[in-house]
Amino acid sequence: MDQSDQRRLMKSREGAKAARQQFAPVVGEYSAEYALQVVQIDHTLVDLFIVDAVSRQPLQRPWLKMAIDVASRVVTGFYLSLERPSSTSVALAIQHLVLPKDSWLASRGIEAEWPVFGLPDVIHLDNGREFHGKALVRGAAEHGIDLRYRPVARPHYGGHIERLIGTMMGAVHLLPGSTSSDIGSRGDYDAQRHAVMTLDELEHRRVSRRRPRRLATASKYGLAGCCRCTPASPTATL
Repeated sequence: MDQSDQRRLMKSREGAKAARQQFAPVVGEYSAEYALQVVQIDHTLVDLFIVDAVSRQPLQRPWLKMAIDVASRVVTGFYLSLERPSSTSVALAIQHLVLPKDSWLASRGIEAEWPVFGLPDVIHLDNGREFHGKALVRGAAEHGIDLRYRPVARPHYGGHIERLIGTMMGAVHLLPGSTSSDIGSRGDYDAQRHAVMTLDELEHRRVSRRRPRRLATASKYGLAGCCRCTPASPTATL
């Protein structure tokens, strides 16, 4: 049976989406030539239960929204909260991406360098409702930012942010209170009963454990902390 026959068979058995993901050619890497040319943003439900800061009782799994610079693979911003994804959480993640992070780090008592900020030329998003809000579209236009959306059901177009999220969830699975993404590997493990970290503690860990190698990569791309002042500047830096 040749590949076309296999594709038709899978389509009839498992649907068009499964057949497309299995047999369609993988698109080339979504690339960028300089810092802040393209930033990808997406979110995930973290595979970890967090606890209340006062009672230390388990609460729920938080949502993490992240942004990555495609050229350097450096995390440019994020937003961690207990609220489901919304236009507000998108705005807060973009705010964290755009603004300098010195005061943000100091307010949380985090001794770390994160010289990454500025206005991107393009923000690459999926097709979730929260990414289509009028305020986001209007604000992006006012600041010279081009919003681009992934083709529907084409996960390869968000490869950089998807890999980043996958790597982060792999690290989360080593923490107490992790739900693990593999149901079969959980066994009798009670994630809620073993949860020990608060939302703030998880956020602190997320920032303080960023790999120095990524900042070295940032330096290679000239990510010196200068915010882009004019739209679509080819000399943009982070």
